[in-house]
Amino acid sequence: MREEDFKVVLSEWKVSRLPELVEREIKLPLEPTTIVAIIGPRQAGKTFRMFQLVRELSGMVSRENMLYVNFEHERLRNLDANDLEGMMKVFYQLFLPVENAPIYLFLDEIQNVRDWDRWVRRVYESGKFRIFISGSSSKLSSKEIATSLRGRSIDFTVFPFSFREFLKAKRVELKNVEVLSYLEERGRILRLTEEYVKFGGYPKVVLTEDIDTKERILRAYYETIFYKDLVERYRVDPTLLDAFLRYAVTCFSKQVSISKIYNYLKTLGLKCSKSTLIKYLKYSEEIFLLFPTEIFSYSIKERKQYPKKLYVVDNGIIRAIYPDAERSFGRLMENMVAIELLRRREGSKFEVFYWKEYGKRDGNEVDFVIREGISTKKLIQVTYANSKNDIERREIGNLIKASEELKCKDLLIITWDYEGELEVEGRRIKCLPLWKWLISSSL
Repeated sequence: MREEDFKVVLSEWKVSRLPELVEREIKLPLEPTTIVAIIGPRQAGKTFRMFQLVRELSGMVSRENMLYVNFEHERLRNLDANDLEGMMKVFYQLFLPVENAPIYLFLDEIQNVRDWDRWVRRVYESGKFRIFISGSSSKLSSKEIATSLRGRSIDFTVFPFSFREFLKAKRVELKNVEVLSYLEERGRILRLTEEYVKFGGYPKVVLTEDIDTKERILRAYYETIFYKDLVERYRVDPTLLDAFLRYAVTCFSKQVSISKIYNYLKTLGLKCSKSTLIKYLKYSEEIFLLFPTEIFSYSIKERKQYPKKLYVVDNGIIRAIYPDAERSFGRLMENMVAIELLRRREGSKFEVFYWKEYGKRDGNEVDFVIREGISTKKLIQVTYANSKNDIERREIGNLIKASEELKCKDLLIITWDYEGELEVEGRRIKCLPLWKWLISSSL
């Protein structure tokens, strides 16, 4: 029975054509020396990144030596590791791979196979295979992959489209960035930036033109994340979780503490412990939904005790839960910058914090502190400013104060539509429009 199922599934792959896809920028090794685990939020494009890998390899590797299997196929239910031996038997019969050449295995939704990790470890150790795996965050986190594969894998995180990828999907050429700064091209790039800030970068949403359909897709994504990735996986109280997430998301790009969330839930008549809310935040982070950012302090204790700033994986998810977020456009811009920093951190060594004066409720604050090793590399402030005069003195003063304390001279203000340079108290502050920063390759 199982062998017949594998014949059908593998035959489908053998005769299939790769779908049209927007080329993703995250680089994956073509000749990996370890197992490659492709992780990230639901619907971000992990499967299509596998297809892109197949395309990248097609000039170097025979198609007969490449096998892609999606274990969510209806014929592949209730598999265990022993069944995978039968799968490989069918593969060799149908594909006749080139001898003495490695076999490339692309195993999608691998978590659906019971004891998958034992089989993957064994075939990897044979030295005959290059293995790429991916799984749904409802059942397989990066931490669980690392534990299961015992140091044999490297994780690569696929987020929703970056702005550069968003523009590719919209068929906008980026060969001459300066041309985009003038006349009607400037208006066009600002309109596209506004769409990206409001609706985010989920591939299906980006490729959908109708606003109502975009919003329906985003609500469906959130509901799936809520029930599949959180309620079913962690077996939590859906009423309490829903109230927790809705409040947490309304606090995007703001400081929030577990105590503050706890007190809010009490006003709704919901009973819980702070330890439960700490778990909810941890679960939301594990499935790539929320990203808490710590305050920068030389004291680890202060970092852990001080309120964190919360960011959401995609602005479209914010819109799905909190439609009024559009009124807080500056905060949406900041959330977009935070997620882009997470993308750029992939494979890099820098860390991201925020800065605030200690002991002052309304003290000076800087949105992002970029640290590498023991030094501060860059300070970034985000503001919804269209001109030099729109930039508040407070924003500039905060940067100068943090610059002095953290001994950092690389200062940046990301604006909506102003580019220039400010000189304040002997320090130069670069100002760059959001769209221009998003398409750049540097911090």
